[in-house]
Amino acid sequence: MKFIAITGGIGTGKSTVTKFIREKGYITIDADEVGHEALKEKEIKMLVSKEFGIPLDKNGEINRKKLGKIVFADRKKLNQLNSILHPQIVKMILDKLHSLSNREEIFVEAAVLFEMKLDRYADYIIVTDCPDELRMDRIMKREHISRREALLRIKTQLSREEFLKRADYVINTSKSLQYTLNQVSILLQLKPWSDKI
Repeated sequence: MKFIAITGGIGTGKSTVTKFIREKGYITIDADEVGHEALKEKEIKMLVSKEFGIPLDKNGEINRKKLGKIVFADRKKLNQLNSILHPQIVKMILDKLHSLSNREEIFVEAAVLFEMKLDRYADYIIVTDCPDELRMDRIMKREHISRREALLRIKTQLSREEFLKRADYVINTSKSLQYTLNQVSILLQLKPWSDKI
C-alpha cells in the first residue's frame, strides 16, 4: 500500500483535488476531519477546554470557531494546540492506513503534513500551489473574513517556497478548475509513486 500525501497552503485547492481523486474511486483520508474526531475525545477536549479557557458547549463539545479565533491570532497558542492534537491525529491516521493496508494506494489530505511530521510515513507528496494573492482572495470569499485575518492564516503555515521544496509533484491551481483537474488526471494515469520502493 502506498501512502500519498496531498498538502499545500490554505486556499491552494487541496480539497478540490482530493474531492476529484475521491470521485475517481480512490480512498482518501482528510486530516482535518480526523482532527475533528480527535477534538471529540474526552481527554483531549477537557485538556483543550482547560488550556484555552473555552467552556464546553451544551452538547459537551469545544466551540471550534472560538478556538480558531484564539489560535490563529497567536502563534504560541497555535503551537500549544498542535502539541496536544498532532500526536493523536497522526496515531489515528496511521491506524486508518493500517486498517486499509490491502489497498493499492491511499491519499491523505493534510495541510499541516510537515508540522505533524506525518511526511516521514508518506511514499509520495503532492503539493497544491498558487500565488499568495490568489490564496488570500479565496480565503476571504470562503471564510467571509477580512484581508488581515486571511493573511494571519497564511502566515501561520509554512511558506510557499518550503512547500515547493518538499514536493514530489506540484499541481498548479492558479488557472481554471479544468486546468487543475487535468493535471490530477495525468498524475493518476502515470502513478509515479508505483516506482517508489
